[in-house]
Amino acid sequence: MQNLKYDNWPKSLNNTTRTGCRFLIMLDSRNNYSTNNNNISKTDWSVALGRKGPLLPAHRLANLYMNKGKDITAVEVNKVLAFSGIKITQSMLDKILNRPRLDFSNLDSNTTRSDNFLQTVGAVRGKIQIPGVYIWTHLSTGDMYVGSSSTLARRLIGYFNGTHKNTGKLIPLIKREGIGAFKLQVIPLIEEYTVNQELSLEQYFLLQSEFNLNTLKVVNNFSGARAKPLYMYTKDLSELIYSSEIQEDFIFKLRIHHNIFSNSLKTGAYYLGKYIFTDKPIVGARESNMTETAINTMLDKDRVEVQSSKSRKVLIKAVDGNNTKLFDSISSCITYLNSIAPSNKTTLYRHIISGKPYHGYICQWVSELTTPIVDKGVQVNVTHVPSDTTVTYPSIRKAALSFAPEYITTGPTIKAFAENGKLFKGEYKIAIISE
Repeated sequence: MQNLKYDNWPKSLNNTTRTGCRFLIMLDSRNNYSTNNNNISKTDWSVALGRKGPLLPAHRLANLYMNKGKDITAVEVNKVLAFSGIKITQSMLDKILNRPRLDFSNLDSNTTRSDNFLQTVGAVRGKIQIPGVYIWTHLSTGDMYVGSSSTLARRLIGYFNGTHKNTGKLIPLIKREGIGAFKLQVIPLIEEYTVNQELSLEQYFLLQSEFNLNTLKVVNNFSGARAKPLYMYTKDLSELIYSSEIQEDFIFKLRIHHNIFSNSLKTGAYYLGKYIFTDKPIVGARESNMTETAINTMLDKDRVEVQSSKSRKVLIKAVDGNNTKLFDSISSCITYLNSIAPSNKTTLYRHIISGKPYHGYICQWVSELTTPIVDKGVQVNVTHVPSDTTVTYPSIRKAALSFAPEYITTGPTIKAFAENGKLFKGEYKIAIISE
């Protein structure tokens, strides 16, 4: 085994940090990829912004490489991670893969306190934290999981202590069968280490089909909100329409407001009555392979249909409750609101979604209203289960508004939780009662 004494570790490990830089994957007519930089041409910017040319999301590239069954090289790794700006050379990848690995078997609660673990991986509270990659192998099935961390000891102790969130395939399996049902292999990155090198190595393994306990095939532990993956499917989850490792792409490329997909993620609400958003890929769903231009054209058509639909009337009610008006379309509503203060459709859409007042009015689609919402004979009990306190509201709408600004919700959501009996935000019991 190589010498892992503290004296041999580079000083740069003391202050390593993860950085997530936003890069876009672009496919040109020669099937060559590049990342955006200061020298990018106007033509390339058109492709990057989705104005022309096809884009290949990172997860789709990963699946493409896996399905080809060919050897994975640094070229494939770098293309998948192009959106992040992280790169690795083939020579460095070969060096890392040929280095000795640390094997731990007969795992139990004492493993992380053993001399072997402490001397090679390190201690949780150690002054120097070793970055690297770890591989779990399920002994009875051979199923594998790969992960990485810039602080291996701290990450691994969470598996042994059971403190990681119960998500994905690996954690529930460990909690069911115990840590002794696995063996652990660790690849510490000490020699010639560069920041985020562990992510490149993890991505290399993720492109190997044997790592079937990983639900995501693109590394996703970059810092910052820009690195949150998002997927848009048809509402039956049978077809993937669009995805990105950066949620902002939905805002700036598809012109979908953040509140829309955030609400869909929280409540399962449909967008334009046809689409739904998830933060994880759906296994078995087919991919549309539509260009961004085609998707925008389709969404624009859907938006027009929704706006022109007779059911999309707009009801506005003054916050003080003294004035209620019904409009046949959003255009006629905007005409009225302009008589009060400058107004536009985009802002009105946003206030309808969030439930926040606009020019002194609460605005809502009539198609989203039900009789109980406008029926004065309906009351809503909201019980905070942990404290066993109940507040009664005179309408579903007022019950929904009571959660703002901590929880932005709508009347239909409150009604749905009342009907299905589930706890809203895991804490509130909703009950609709009649006078």
